[in-house]
Amino acid sequence: MTEPIRIELPTIYGMKSVNAYLFLTPELTLIDCGEKTDAAWEALQTALGVYDLAIKDIQRIIITHAHVDHIGMAGKISAESGAKVWVNEYCYDWAVNTEEMWQHRTAMMEKHVLGDMPPGEEGATAAKMLRSFFGTISNVWDPLPAEKVITFPLEGTLEMGGTTWQIIYAPGHTNMQTCFYQVDKKWLIGADMLLSITPTPVIEFSLTDRNKRENGLAVMLESYQKMLDLDIDKVFPGHYEPFGNHRKLIHNQLRRIQLRKEATYQLIEEGKTRFYELFDVLYANRLNMPGMSMLRGYLDLLIDENRIEESMEDGYTVYRIV
Repeated sequence: MTEPIRIELPTIYGMKSVNAYLFLTPELTLIDCGEKTDAAWEALQTALGVYDLAIKDIQRIIITHAHVDHIGMAGKISAESGAKVWVNEYCYDWAVNTEEMWQHRTAMMEKHVLGDMPPGEEGATAAKMLRSFFGTISNVWDPLPAEKVITFPLEGTLEMGGTTWQIIYAPGHTNMQTCFYQVDKKWLIGADMLLSITPTPVIEFSLTDRNKRENGLAVMLESYQKMLDLDIDKVFPGHYEPFGNHRKLIHNQLRRIQLRKEATYQLIEEGKTRFYELFDVLYANRLNMPGMSMLRGYLDLLIDENRIEESMEDGYTVYRIV
């Protein structure tokens, strides 16, 4: 059994690249596949060419989670190769009903991002950034024909690379994320659950009620515990280089989350009670979606701990010390 082969693909995001992983035998299998861009297509062709292979030779695509940088090119690859695309049951609608699902996520993001930004230039800039982001994604992610999609469960096993991998449901970054664990080699294909930087829980709707927002950071903390319980020698992450010593990395990221949460509490205690006031201090001069998502998560944690409460005042959500 050989390690999954890392293929680094360019991405439209600030991370600069996203990882796909390749198994050569017993069937040519690609884990995640990047966005539908010319640059990603060419990079994949080049990587396969090292093994005298082409995109038409791919027999199976397995998706860890339905974010554009992990699934966007699946439709184009499948059309070229005839490969079936394997997704977990929570990703299925994202794979085949992409536009409808994005409409729901857009509404949720606009409510919980733009709804708490101030009027004037800053709010207008946030709105422009968000809508540009949505428009870009629609150009690099094609929906899949239903007959090309196979679903796998959130718990169980998959055969990849000639061996058995455990499916690990790891929500937090998104509520539809799965990782894959090879128990004998102690390898984890970690998607965006374990990264060299702290993963960002995206703002998204609940799996049970599309009108409610998922409490992503709190869920991610639970998934961190699941990862701490695993005996892992090597992580193959969704971005950046593979690494070991996953427990040290997790503990460092947990400490950073704790510090940021306490900084948020202190700012509220000092009288900064609105989302955009908190954001301006914690992420000064950095209007960005990851920062907005993380701040939303810190506030969720403080509410869950009964240390702050939220209410509406003059059309804005206001946070007060309990």
